[in-house]
Amino acid sequence: MDKPFKATLPNGLRVILLPKNDAPVVSWNLWANVGSVNETPETAGICHLIEHMLFKGTSRRPVGQIAKEVEASGGEMNAYTSFDETVFYINMSSKKLDVGLDILADAAADPTFDATELTREKEVVVEEISRAEDNPSQMVSEDLFKKVFAVHPYGKPIAGDRNTVREVSRQTVIDFYRQWYVASNLLLIGVGDFAIDPTIKRIEALFNKIPAGTAPRQEIPIEPPQTSPRHVTREMAVEGYYLDLALPAPSLKHPDVAALDLLVQILGGGASSRLEQTVREKKKLVSSISSSNFISRYPGVIAIGTVLQDGELKKPLQAIWEEMDLLRHEKVSAVELTRARDNIRSTRIYEKQTAERLARKLGFFEGLAEDLEFEEQYYRKISETTEGDLLELAQRYFVPEKLTLALCHPKGKLKLSPQSLFSSLGKPTSRKPKPTSPSVSSFTLSEGVRLLVRENKTLPILSMRSLSLGGSRWETKKTNGISHLVSMLLTKGTTHRTAREIAEAGENICGNFDGTMGRNLIGLSGTFLSEKETEGVELFFDLLFHPSFAEEEIKKEKETTYTMIRNQEDSLPNIAMRHFFESLYPQHPYGLQPLGTIDSVRKLKRQDLFRWYQQVLHPKNIVISISGDVDTNEIRERIEEKIRIGNDWKFSSRLNLPRLAKVSPPKKPKEVILRKKEKYQAHIVYGFLGTTLTHPDRYALDVMNAILAGQGGRLFLELRDKKGLAYSLSSSSTEGIEPGYFMVYMGCDPTKLEIALAGIKDELKKIATEKTPEEEISRAKKYLIGNYELELQKNSAVAAILASNEIYKIGWEELYRYPEQIEKVTANDILRVAQKYLRQDHSVLSVVRP
Repeated sequence: MDKPFKATLPNGLRVILLPKNDAPVVSWNLWANVGSVNETPETAGICHLIEHMLFKGTSRRPVGQIAKEVEASGGEMNAYTSFDETVFYINMSSKKLDVGLDILADAAADPTFDATELTREKEVVVEEISRAEDNPSQMVSEDLFKKVFAVHPYGKPIAGDRNTVREVSRQTVIDFYRQWYVASNLLLIGVGDFAIDPTIKRIEALFNKIPAGTAPRQEIPIEPPQTSPRHVTREMAVEGYYLDLALPAPSLKHPDVAALDLLVQILGGGASSRLEQTVREKKKLVSSISSSNFISRYPGVIAIGTVLQDGELKKPLQAIWEEMDLLRHEKVSAVELTRARDNIRSTRIYEKQTAERLARKLGFFEGLAEDLEFEEQYYRKISETTEGDLLELAQRYFVPEKLTLALCHPKGKLKLSPQSLFSSLGKPTSRKPKPTSPSVSSFTLSEGVRLLVRENKTLPILSMRSLSLGGSRWETKKTNGISHLVSMLLTKGTTHRTAREIAEAGENICGNFDGTMGRNLIGLSGTFLSEKETEGVELFFDLLFHPSFAEEEIKKEKETTYTMIRNQEDSLPNIAMRHFFESLYPQHPYGLQPLGTIDSVRKLKRQDLFRWYQQVLHPKNIVISISGDVDTNEIRERIEEKIRIGNDWKFSSRLNLPRLAKVSPPKKPKEVILRKKEKYQAHIVYGFLGTTLTHPDRYALDVMNAILAGQGGRLFLELRDKKGLAYSLSSSSTEGIEPGYFMVYMGCDPTKLEIALAGIKDELKKIATEKTPEEEISRAKKYLIGNYELELQKNSAVAAILASNEIYKIGWEELYRYPEQIEKVTANDILRVAQKYLRQDHSVLSVVRP
C-alpha cells in the first residue's frame, strides 16, 4: 500500500488521503474521537443519538435531502457509534467526489438538530433499544461487558437507555456536539479514485467551516484488577442457551496486542482452531463457538462466544477451559503458529479490495492508535512472536480467577448455578497438538460443465464459485432442509480429507471455503491468495466432487441445524418472514424454510444426501466462475483436467428437473397474526407475488424498490423520519425462477401497529397511482448503479454474479448489462409494474406482536 498523505487544516482538522485507482469509487470517513465512554449518566446514549441526527438536516439541506443527494449520486451513507469513536461515512462513485465532500462538510459544520426531527429520532432509538432487548445474543454481550467493566464506562450500553434518550434536551445535544465535535477532535479519511492536490484544496475550502477548538479533557475511571470470577445470568423467553466468557485484555498500544491476537486466533479464530475442533467438532458440546479480542483505546477483553446444544453448562465450560489451560502448559505447534500468522496477514490483503475497508482501517490506526505506522509495527510483532512467547502470554492472561461468565437461558431451565462451575475448572491431561472490468472468457468443458474466467490482477486474490440449480426449490416437505445440510457438509469431509484436514488446508493458503445454498441454488465458494492457486484449485474440486457425507459429520451438522432452527424461534422478524413465505407459496417449495424443520432434517439419511447431490451435480447443471489474479488459459487447462480425470463422482445419466406447482397470486388478501409473550416489538411483513429472474419487469421493480427503500426512500422518510413509527424498516424485490416477491418489513412499537401498517399501504398505493418524479427516479438509478459498482470491487462478488447469471440463463454478460438496463427504466415503467404487482387485493400480511 502506498504511504497515505497527511495534512492538518488551519482549524485543526486532520486529513488522511490514499488514492486507490482500481475502481471508480471513493469512500469518505469522518471520524470523531468521542464515544459512549465520554458520556455522563445524564447524557448516556447521546453520541448514538447524534449519529442518528447528523445526516438529518442542515441550514442548506432540509430533512431527507442529504439521503436523496447521496443516493442520487449512486452512493450510500451510514454511521456507527462505539465506545471510543463515532464515525460517519459516505461511499459513492468518484465522479461525484465533490458531492460527497460537500455533504459531509455541511453536516459536520452545520447540523440543525431540528426539534421535531429529534423527537422522532429519539423514538427510533428507543425502538432500537427494544429490538436489542429481544435479541439474546446482544443482551448476553451487554451483560458480559457490564459485569467485566464494573467501573469503566465500557460497561455502559452504547445506545444508552430509554429514559436518558427520551429525556435529553435539544440544547444538551447541541452543547455536547459543540464541545466534542470540534475540528481538532475530528479526522477525515478519504480512499479512492482521486488525485491528491485538487482533492486537498477542495477539502480545505469546504471543511474550514468546522469550528476550531479543543475537546474537553476527561478523566476516565480505571477498572480495578479483577481478583475473583464473576458471573451474570438472564432469563428470557427464548429457546437457546447463549454463553459468553471474558478475560481482561490490554489496550491497543500495549506491546502484547499482536501476540495476543495470534494466541486467540489459535484458540478459537477459525475452522481449524482448538475450540472449534475439540469443543464443537470432537466433543459436540456446542453448536457454535469462536474467540476474539476486543482491543481499543482502554483495556479490553478476550471474549469467547458460544451457543450451547442444551442447558448443560458444566461440560462445555470445562472443555473450553481445558483448551485454554493447555495453552498455559504446552507450546503451540509450529504449524499452528504459521497458520495463525498467515491468516492475520491475509487480512491486510483482503482489506485492500474496497475503499471503505481501507478508510476504516486508516481511521482505526490514526484515530485510536494515533499512529499510521502502528500497522507496520503490529505486523512486525506478528512475524517475530515465537511459540515460547505465546506460552508465556497464556500464563499471564488465561487466569481462572479473572474469568467472567454471562449466560442467557430459557425461563426456568437453568440446571446448575454458574457460581458452582468455577470451582470445577480442572487441569487437562497433557497432550501434544497434531502437527499437521476486465473481459470475461467463457468455455464449455468436458461433460458440459461451463467455465467463466475474469482476470483481475489488481490484488493477489483469487475467488472461485460453483453453482448448480437446486436449493430449497428442489425440495419437498419430506426432504426440506436437505440442500442446507448438503451445503454444510461439503466442507466437512471428502474421500481424501477429514473435516479438520480441510479446515487446516484452507487456512494454510489463507483461504476461505464454504458451501452455499439458497431457494434456487446450491454451490461452493472459495477465496484464497493467488500464490496458492495450485493448492486452492485442488482443494476446491476435492470438496465439490468428492464429499464423503460421513455419518459422524452428518450427525454433527444435524445437531447444529436443530439448534439453528430452535434459535430462529427467538427471532421475531424471522417468524414473521416464515409465515409470509408459507402464505405466499402454499403449494410451492419457495414456501419452505431453507433450514428445514427438525422433523424433516432428522429423517434424512446418508443415502438421501448422496442421491440428491448426485442428481443436482449433473455436468450440465454446473457453472464454475473465477475472478482474480489468474491466467485464463492456465486455469482453464487445470480445471479441464480436474473435470476430465480427477472426478470419480457418478453423474446421473440425465438431468431431471423437478416438477413444481404453478405459482399464482392469492385470490384475496391473506393475514397471519401471531402473538408472542414477553416481547417488546411488533414485526410486520407485507408483500405480494413478484416476477421472475428472466422477466424484463425486474429492472423497473428494482428502481421502484430503490425509490421506496433506503435512507432517502419514501418509506424511510415518511414512516421513520417524519412519523417516527419504526426503527427497522426495509423493502425488497427478489426474483426467482418462478415468480419471486416484493415485501416491506417494519419493526415498530405495538401501540403503533395499525397506523404503521396503514402508512405502508398508503405509500404503496401512492407509487401505484401517481407518476414518480424524474428526480426520484434519477436518485434511485444512481443509487442502484453506484452500489452495484461498489459491490464489484470484490472478486468473490464478481464470481458469484457471473455464475448465477449463467446458471439462470440470463447470461454472464449481465455483469456489464445490468447498469444499462437500469438506466432505461422510465416513470411509465415504474407506474406500470407498481400497478401490476402491488395489488392490495392480492396481498399477504404477516404480523408477530406481543
